[in-house]
Amino acid sequence: MPNVAALKLGPGLPMEILDYSLNSLMLLDHLAQQQQISASFILHAITNYKKSPFERKTLDFIDKKWQGLQLLWHEFRRRDRQIRRDYKHTEPQHGYFQQELYALVHEKFMAARGRISRDKRNLLKCTVSQAERVY
Repeated sequence: MPNVAALKLGPGLPMEILDYSLNSLMLLDHLAQQQQISASFILHAITNYKKSPFERKTLDFIDKKWQGLQLLWHEFRRRDRQIRRDYKHTEPQHGYFQQELYALVHEKFMAARGRISRDKRNLLKCTVSQAERVY
């Protein structure tokens, strides 16, 4: 006896295609979740740097904070490129593409980069002017 429900549904996609599509979407969801976590780490690192008192901001401190932030940013950017390359055309309605997380984090990162650069320049100016007073 034929399966009436299957006949009413009509021909579907082969299971291999369904499995691939489901696995692909699950992988995209996982990557998008990883991006959320990375974004949180980046924004947290930026906030912590901003809160640091000026006296604590030595050249070594600034360099370490910048290197840590760069590592987080490069990982975030690498994963964004992977998501866009692999899923932008197949899943354009996915929440990752709708929320523009990359643009938000990029804006915050660029502002932090400017702040860190400015802090480092100011610290170097102070160091040079103090050295000139000693002579």
